[in-house]
Formats: sequence, C-alpha cells, structure tokens
Amino acid sequence: MGDYSTRNSDEFCKRLLTKGKPQELKDWLRIKTHTLGELPSHEQSVQLAGEIYAAGAVHAFGVEIDKYPEGENTGKLVIELPVDPGSRTKILDWAAKIAHEQGFDAESEVGQKYVFVMLD
Repeated sequence: MGDYSTRNSDEFCKRLLTKGKPQELKDWLRIKTHTLGELPSHEQSVQLAGEIYAAGAVHAFGVEIDKYPEGENTGKLVIELPVDPGSRTKILDWAAKIAHEQGFDAESEVGQKYVFVMLD
C-alpha cells in the first residue's frame, strides 16, 4: 500500500482542463481508435471509463491527448467528483489503487472537486 497526499489538486486539474482539448471520456471513446493508458484495446478502455462513471463520477475527462497515425491515446484523466460522500469515497479509493500501482501517492479526501489519475 502506498502513501496518501493531503494536497488539494484542484488548481492543477483546472489548468489541465483549460489547456489543450480535454475530452469527456464517454464521448471520446465512441471512436474505436481511442484508448486509455497502456490498455491493449479500445474495449478495455471503454470498460475502465464505465467503472469511473459507475462509481459516480460527474465527469471524466481525458487530458493531454496524444495523436498518432493509428488513433489517439491518453493516460491522464481528470475526474470530477460527486457531492455524495459514498460515491466520492468509491472514486478516490479506485484512483488510490491506480496511483499506488503506478508508484504515486494517492489523493486523500480534502474536499476537492477533482481527482487526477495517471494511468501510465
């Protein structure tokens, strides 16, 4: 199990959402050549996004999207957290697991609006 940060990442997430062209995952992943992180298939990317929304995310955005001849990919997500405490906990726990797998500190509940997730 990894460490937890008590830093509020809202300002960082807002900067990511104002530069480039962030894409709402449920819309962006309608295109079969779009993928998330190092997942080997579009279908697995759609499944991962579904988990985020099923946990209660208000919005989930792909940011800093890379374009390749074969499609588009991003390993960076900004998830807008819901107000409901149970759903917030589900999303933060999900994000913590990924952060720890990637060797990063996870974000603690600090009343933030967003959580940043790095998939690769």
